[in-house]
Amino acid sequence: MDKFSKISSTKVSELPAMVTDKNKVKLEALKVGINSLIDNFLTLRYYGSAGRNIMENTVKIGGKELFIEALIDFMNDKSIEDQIKTLESLKANTRDWQVIDNKINELFNSIDDNKKFNENKKQIAKIKTLLDTYGDDDRFQQILENLVQKSNNSNDALLMSETANKMKTNFKYLNYSKKHLTMISEKYNQKSKELSFKENGFNR
Repeated sequence: MDKFSKISSTKVSELPAMVTDKNKVKLEALKVGINSLIDNFLTLRYYGSAGRNIMENTVKIGGKELFIEALIDFMNDKSIEDQIKTLESLKANTRDWQVIDNKINELFNSIDDNKKFNENKKQIAKIKTLLDTYGDDDRFQQILENLVQKSNNSNDALLMSETANKMKTNFKYLNYSKKHLTMISEKYNQKSKELSFKENGFNR
């Protein structure tokens, strides 16, 4: 850039520094590291009459991605449990138990929320498919509208709304647009309210 500006006598601005999300980088590095451990330490064992030379080029370790996601969830829950243990140990050194108990209750609620959220596999998969397929499409909003209109149950629509909202703050889904997740959450929440009115015999 400096060389070009001297030759042309034109001031060339510096390229903007790339902005990266440290949490995203750490998460991706963790996934790559776990994946590498699987490849390096897990092996396939062959039993029966199938020839090794026939199988070795076609057989791979299946379910690695699911295993990595499950392991990260486990590690996250263990981290919260470690925080709870640390807080419990503080009770021996302080009289202000109420503050500590309140924080412990918050952490327990966080564990429960994570477990409930992870049970919404169908909703998570549906949202991920929508974003993976149409996230960069100019027609995203219209495609979302069409999808939302297919909802015919207020509870199902509300669950989609809540799941999309939780995905915004879940570290596993940091690579998805918060703007799009907010849009999904709001559209399904609105649809849930409309369906609730109809289900209860009210006309808006």
